[in-house]
Amino acid sequence: MIIVRYGEVAVKRGKRREFERKLLENILAALKKKGIDAKGKIIPGRILIDAPDESARIIAKVPGVVSVSPAKEMNYEDVPTYLKEVLKGLNPKSFKIDTHRLDKTFLLTSMDVNKEIGAFVVKEFGWKVDLENPELVIGIEIISKKAYVFFEKIKGVGGLPVGTQGKVVALLSGGIDSPVAAFLMMKRGAEIIALHFDQGKNARKVVENTVKILNDYSPKDVELIIENHFEVLKPYVLALNRLNMREWTCVICKIAMLRKAAQIAKEKGALGIVTGDSLGQVASQTLSNLFIETISVRFPIHRPLIGMDKEEIVKIAREIGTYQAFLEYPYCDCPFRPERVITQGKYEEFLRILEELERENIV
Repeated sequence: MIIVRYGEVAVKRGKRREFERKLLENILAALKKKGIDAKGKIIPGRILIDAPDESARIIAKVPGVVSVSPAKEMNYEDVPTYLKEVLKGLNPKSFKIDTHRLDKTFLLTSMDVNKEIGAFVVKEFGWKVDLENPELVIGIEIISKKAYVFFEKIKGVGGLPVGTQGKVVALLSGGIDSPVAAFLMMKRGAEIIALHFDQGKNARKVVENTVKILNDYSPKDVELIIENHFEVLKPYVLALNRLNMREWTCVICKIAMLRKAAQIAKEKGALGIVTGDSLGQVASQTLSNLFIETISVRFPIHRPLIGMDKEEIVKIAREIGTYQAFLEYPYCDCPFRPERVITQGKYEEFLRILEELERENIV
């Protein structure tokens, strides 16, 4: 049996039952994707999953889950006998009993259980009690008149169940930032549709591997849409050449991708676009250029990394596993990139470009 704990889901007044059901549904779907048929039930404050212990680490990656513990279910009276057998051969420097009584009809309080079971362990094994920094933690949760004993608490993703906040289209490159942005939106309950503008040189394969990693955090496989980067951008570049404004290429390229993403989002019933923009990180992500890009699309753009620095983003990428995929990303030198790029785009200049693009029916 696996104990699943959730946090934010429990405080959603009026939506708690709906969110709990969705979380259970997502957990079972995640296990099924790995070939594990499981059963689960919702009890106040917990979800219990009847599945093999190794399922715990799969469940821990499901957004909405705070922590999980593989546990043994038994009557409370059987806890000493179970511990006597399972702890045999261990010799920790210290231990503590950590009890949570979710079933308030159970006569003993959490403190009573801690004292009673702790005294048994001391008498049986002679181990030292350390409440602050124990080497071994024996966890006990009292649920529905049963005791659940465990020795591991695996940290989960947290957040909200995927699918409770609608769909978004996430621009996904083979770099570090965009997969992290997509993950953070999944963590907040959004279903992701990934959109990649392919430049060749095996970049597509790296993005496909990145999507496979993101799939571990999604109850169903993330849809990946591939667009040809050159076909989308070429008409914009030709127009910039005629205007002798090649330095605007990176900004206009971003606008072209955002507009394509908006078109796909409308077709898919998505409610926004997600990018890996981090303020000031590259030329197209300065505040003035982001302003121009945003007003050019007329569709919601979400930037979950906007206030993060590179170190913070890399840390998350390492934690979720997408950083390793990035290491395989080939260097792609965009043939459209000019020698000089605009970093502080002037709105009046942009209006001239926009007028030309509209005149030629490019936008």
